[in-house]
Amino acid sequence: MQIPPNRKVSDFLRRDILLYEGPIEDMRQAETLIFEKQVSLLVATLEGKPRRLFFAQHLSPGEGSGKDPGKASSSAAAVNRGLTFTDAFTTVAEEMDLGAALQLMTPGEELLLALDGKGKPCGFLPFKHLFETLTAGWQNTQKVLDTLLEASEEIITIADLNHKVLYWNQKAETFYGIKKKDILGQDLRSFFSTLIITKVLTTGKPVWEAYHQPKPGLYVLINSLPVKQGDKLLGAISLERDITEMVNLNRELKKATTHLNLLQQEMDQIQNLPNGPFSAIYGHSPRLKECVDIARKVGKTSAAVLIRGESGTGKELFARAIHQASPRKNKPFIALNCGAIPANLFESELFGYEPGAFTGAEKGGKQGRFELADGGTLFLDEIGEMDFAMQVKLLRVLQDNIFFRVGGAKPVKVDVRIIAATNKDLEQMLTESRFRRDLYYRLNVVSLDIPPLRLRKGDIPELVYLFINEFSKAHGKEINDVSPELLTTLLKYDWPGNIRELRNVIERLVVLTEGSAMDRNFLPKSILDSTLGDSPGDRESTALTDITSEVERKTILKALRDVQGNKSRAAQALGMPRSTFYYKLKKLGLDTNRQP
Repeated sequence: MQIPPNRKVSDFLRRDILLYEGPIEDMRQAETLIFEKQVSLLVATLEGKPRRLFFAQHLSPGEGSGKDPGKASSSAAAVNRGLTFTDAFTTVAEEMDLGAALQLMTPGEELLLALDGKGKPCGFLPFKHLFETLTAGWQNTQKVLDTLLEASEEIITIADLNHKVLYWNQKAETFYGIKKKDILGQDLRSFFSTLIITKVLTTGKPVWEAYHQPKPGLYVLINSLPVKQGDKLLGAISLERDITEMVNLNRELKKATTHLNLLQQEMDQIQNLPNGPFSAIYGHSPRLKECVDIARKVGKTSAAVLIRGESGTGKELFARAIHQASPRKNKPFIALNCGAIPANLFESELFGYEPGAFTGAEKGGKQGRFELADGGTLFLDEIGEMDFAMQVKLLRVLQDNIFFRVGGAKPVKVDVRIIAATNKDLEQMLTESRFRRDLYYRLNVVSLDIPPLRLRKGDIPELVYLFINEFSKAHGKEINDVSPELLTTLLKYDWPGNIRELRNVIERLVVLTEGSAMDRNFLPKSILDSTLGDSPGDRESTALTDITSEVERKTILKALRDVQGNKSRAAQALGMPRSTFYYKLKKLGLDTNRQP
């Protein structure tokens, strides 16, 4: 039996012993002493040294008879009552390692006598007691282990060197549809054609995060480790995580993304608006206009661009506009969200793979995003989420314009422009060694810092009317007015989710509004709570209403100037019905007979 490590003799000692100085005359005397003192072991000592041991026979499985120190009849009677003695025994220190102590036992010995630090007997270790204790401990440990394995969310298989299945948990039953009673004790290879665990049983080395397709339509990530005793290989354990749904969703996402890219390119080609590719970026705040101006200039080149901004500020919108403004506009624009792809699948997603690169790979191999974007632009969103190891490989491609497919030995040369985006503080990540400095400088040739909506609140009215027009058409509504109280509240709110949050709120209001005018009634509670004090009678609200009117006035005048005073086109540009536009002109005191 395997002895638990770091256990001492004292951990298992029985201490119900009696020390008796001097000779024991006969077995009857020994029996009397043992049963009177209610002990299991009598140690006869001479000058403090143990000389003879008397103990009950039931303490060990051996016969354990010895020679009677007295009369034969007394010995026989004592033995019949279950008492025996021995002069041949081994002594060990109570603080000695248990495994080392057991090595000192000689064949036929039934117990060890333990001595304290002064050499005085302090207890004994019967083999039978030790065996029963260790067996009970092993059984308890086995129950805990079984419970732990069954509670795991992973598929767990344990097999010996001959692939005989030793363990198969409930998760494995559910995932593979194979009952435990049908597979335990059977050869695992008779159920599966390809096995990662076979490699571990052959090499004795672990396999980590292996992408594997054990059966058609099923995909897993496997960690498989050898089970060893010292250097001897006993078997292997396999822990599998079901990623079938993730793989299928990823495939659907790629199809949808490809289709969306084609539609986007078609829309970009048929658009012929005055402001060109940047016409989809709405707003007139100075900081936004500065970003657009820089984007126009860099769009004419192939320089790398790093777009910074909070979530929902429109980073991908800028990236597409830069691509459409570039000489590469007729080539692909491929987007990849670095935070949405598992680290172990990211390399094959970025660089593609050769046929047979791994189990479950498509027969013809697959192009990665770099190949798909050849000649065009690759947009790497959430670049701050990229795994550190992948940053090294990306840097190499940016330096040499050459990469290797997963499982391939032939270099692939590409011409790709990189636009990256992040909402992370990359400079802080540099100091924490979580982002490579050399890659940072490669990406940060031109930097765009898109302002959050809370710093460009003057653009909110224009965006509100734009979204009202969009969602009124989508949901079959006819909404042509916004109450001053609502617009005031929208201007006061800080919009942590930026334009994406504003767009969602306006869609909610359009859907829930009955009639032609929107008000505050259906705003989310979180917005109402964060803008308390917005009632029309409050001085602050009145001031904000005045500001709102002034912002509306400037927005309308700017729209009229852009279209040389054509009111119909100005209303269309603002996404506002003409009746609402004329109402606003009158309400704001603008001269409708004079072109600004």
